[in-house]
Amino acid sequence: MKSYTRDEQVESDVWLLHEAIDLCQEGEQFYAQAILGADDYNIKRVFIHMADIRKCMLTRLTPLFTLMRSSQARPMDSKTFHQQSSYKHYAKAEHLIQDKPLPQVIAVLVETEQQVLTQLKYAAKKTKNKRVAGQLAEGIAWLQMSFDTMKHLSVAGN
Repeated sequence: MKSYTRDEQVESDVWLLHEAIDLCQEGEQFYAQAILGADDYNIKRVFIHMADIRKCMLTRLTPLFTLMRSSQARPMDSKTFHQQSSYKHYAKAEHLIQDKPLPQVIAVLVETEQQVLTQLKYAAKKTKNKRVAGQLAEGIAWLQMSFDTMKHLSVAGN
């Protein structure tokens, strides 16, 4: 097992945190837009909650990212940050939400949120920074509860 230097670990933690922030930003933007098109009260409530959780996570994670990035021994190339983040997790849902029945959209969102939760859990597990891990774990717990509610709506809608 390879041991990492402090600089390598900080760089890894900054990368993980950046990816988590990107996921939260993308989700917050998607749900903020989806709220506008949701007619069903229960769905709108879940969408509002999903957007709010991400907004809260961003409020807590962004200052940590700034602090950690400024403490790096060598600055990371900003192009590096944006290369992998081009994958849009909500693209399929964005496409479906326009013209598909709501149960189909919810089913895709359940699948998407499962992937997002898996990535966030991975980031929380891999980071060596206890503060980052704690903030991610708290956000993941809130997302998991909303995800469970969405999943319940998906089952009830079928």
